[in-house]
Amino acid sequence: MTEETVPWWMAGGVAAFWVARETWGALLSRRKERTETDANVDLLNGLVQRVKSLEESQAATTLQLAEEIKLRMTAQEDAHRLRLRVMTLESAMRQVGAVIPPEMP
Repeated sequence: MTEETVPWWMAGGVAAFWVARETWGALLSRRKERTETDANVDLLNGLVQRVKSLEESQAATTLQLAEEIKLRMTAQEDAHRLRLRVMTLESAMRQVGAVIPPEMP
């Protein structure tokens, strides 16, 4: 080998090394991006499941609350009717001379 050809071989080797390093870096970067993408997809799927669970829980709570409100309203209406009935009966008993003691708190 002569001194004239050695720099060309070295330049070719350096160029080949640089191309190989860039290719390897791109492959590793692609793997890393793919792994991160898969992790993000898994994270999103988990979040979607959690949101669905929370929505179902919210719907169940809303139904339960509506039922409780309905039952309370029914109980209040019944209590009002009973108070009116008691007042009517007390009034009728007073008219016939009965003594009704005052209500205790």
